[in-house]
Amino acid sequence: MQTLIEALHRTADLVVNDFYEELARLPKSRRILEMLSGEELAHLKTRQVQNLLALAQPSSTSQERAEMAMRVGRIHAIVGLDKEELVRSRGILQELVDKQIGRNVSRQALSLYARRLIADTAWQLKAYQAVQDSQQEVLQRITRIVWEAGSYTHFIDQVIAALSDHDEVTGCAIGRPDAAGIFHFEAGAGGRGHPGRSGADGGGGLIDALTEEGHVISVRADHPCGQGAVGRAWRSGKAERVVNYQTDPLVARWRDVAAREGLRSAVALPLAATGQPPIAILMLYSAWPGGFVGPDQVAFVELLQTLLGCAVTRLQTQEGMHGAAVPMSVRQHWAALVRTGALQMHYQPLLNLATGRCRKVEALARLRDGERLLMPDEFLFALASDDLLELFARGLHQALADRRQWLAAGHDLAISINLPPAALNDIRYFEAAREALQTYACPSAQLTLEVLETEAFSLNEGQRSILGKFRALGVLLAQDDLGSGHSGLARLRELPFDWIKIDREIAHLDGDTALDALRVVYQVTRLGHSLGKLVLAEGVDSPDLLAALAILGVDGAQGYVIARPMPAAQLPAWIAGDEAREVHEAPGAPGARAGESVLARLARFVVWEERVLMIAAAPGAARDLLKAAAVVANTPLADALVGLGDVLPAGEAREALQRDLLRALLEGGRESDAWRAARDRLMSAIAATAHETHIPEPVPSHTH
Repeated sequence: MQTLIEALHRTADLVVNDFYEELARLPKSRRILEMLSGEELAHLKTRQVQNLLALAQPSSTSQERAEMAMRVGRIHAIVGLDKEELVRSRGILQELVDKQIGRNVSRQALSLYARRLIADTAWQLKAYQAVQDSQQEVLQRITRIVWEAGSYTHFIDQVIAALSDHDEVTGCAIGRPDAAGIFHFEAGAGGRGHPGRSGADGGGGLIDALTEEGHVISVRADHPCGQGAVGRAWRSGKAERVVNYQTDPLVARWRDVAAREGLRSAVALPLAATGQPPIAILMLYSAWPGGFVGPDQVAFVELLQTLLGCAVTRLQTQEGMHGAAVPMSVRQHWAALVRTGALQMHYQPLLNLATGRCRKVEALARLRDGERLLMPDEFLFALASDDLLELFARGLHQALADRRQWLAAGHDLAISINLPPAALNDIRYFEAAREALQTYACPSAQLTLEVLETEAFSLNEGQRSILGKFRALGVLLAQDDLGSGHSGLARLRELPFDWIKIDREIAHLDGDTALDALRVVYQVTRLGHSLGKLVLAEGVDSPDLLAALAILGVDGAQGYVIARPMPAAQLPAWIAGDEAREVHEAPGAPGARAGESVLARLARFVVWEERVLMIAAAPGAARDLLKAAAVVANTPLADALVGLGDVLPAGEAREALQRDLLRALLEGGRESDAWRAARDRLMSAIAATAHETHIPEPVPSHTH
């Protein structure tokens, strides 16, 4: 072998030059070579010479040669070199070696070297299979993420984590443009030749480099930075590639940054439903020129794009993604605030409508960022899963610590706090709740966990098990925002909620729709009570609505009409002021009719209407009701049916309108013209005689 090594040292450069001349005649190999700059081609030839010499070394072990072949084969697979062409090229290489040194080397040495070349080819082909296996694995992970992700933030973090583990990906990032067309990466990983780098050290560093000053990215064609892959993909709606950062003139302004981060090629994937404008852009970066142009790579990228397009479309439809892009640097800043003492819990009283007193508060998170106090609507959606867990744990500890201080001051208040949907897939939330209750010696029943309704919420066994653990712990469970998703009624029936909170949109009062809104609230309240649950309305913005809710049987309410969220130190004074006020009848008490508002009278009418129909459902009851109303002019029937008489104007017109309403409802039903006419007369009478003749405009009531 020593003679062979000496011959290779003399002729290797010539063999490699002839080899690449032959490769340039093969269409697929020529395409790859044409991607390279002159410097890159020279480097490639140098590496090829080194590999030829390494194969001939007597001291090299079969394992070392296999590892070298696997590294080379992985590169060939990533750049899209066809397997058949790889095998063919190895044959060409063997012929050239024989031609240059065959006369000066023994047949035995040549035969051994040929066997090593064949083994090298076999190991390279095995590397191809490893890359394909990695493709399948990452696609399986992405498929699970597509259907399980409940929010855009969780989705992009999980996608980036999956892709950063893939052999072909040196770096990856995802983001969206702002209103001015400037693109912001919201999550990323990799860079500097390290596919596994992610999070604050990896993804943040990569994204900072890609968007450093002077290298902004735009999606506008008329912007100087709008001709990169991201901008072209956003405008075309198709995958756009950078075959080689060192040779592509469209990305010249990012050339140095790419070289510094070890990025040689890239593909920008617009994520959208078929035929629709993009919602986001995913960038995949390769450490090699032409990293995403081979047939296998094109098929992989197309399937990946289809899967992710389905996910972002679903999340956008379900309101699982926020309207504005949040740069990753901002996300990291907010995550740091959660962990560095910037979290401040504020508390909003929940009023018991039966007693008119507050015995419970909802704990709501705020983040202090310098002079600003960030609201959950600003930062919550941008936090990663571990950040949300940290927010829950720290927020609960702070709330229970505040409760202990209130208790020492004589105020025994229960605490309600939001439980993210992710908690039903993560046992760590249960452990955090149990630990906090033990730390502050808080009775479990004094803590209510509010679970937000989302369409993506599925009732699998794992989630049922975690809910069961919370129940066994003794905490109360509330279904938050009932009606904001499509699965609400099924969840209400199947899951062990103690409270349900009516979404403020259900009870939204808007002129002529007020009556229908009150009907919905009444029916939801009846449904909740029939299932043994208490009902609370949030976002209550006027005294009139508060009184109407009490008439409809709602158990509790919160909103700006009661109190705005406040720091812990202010709550005792508010409680003391509330208790110092004169004891009064509950807003919906039967005697509190004088000077009632339009909403209160409409609420009484809703209750009367439903009870008449319930009574009339008994055999013969409708006939008896009609007879009683016709024979007795001044009948106690009104009081028996929640006092419709007090809703109507006084005098003979009241009895006549009451009989007309009753007859129309019992004989024609709610769809009859007679009923509509009688109801319209009632509405006019209420508006004319009520203390308030209009429904007040609501006050903004973002209770969270």
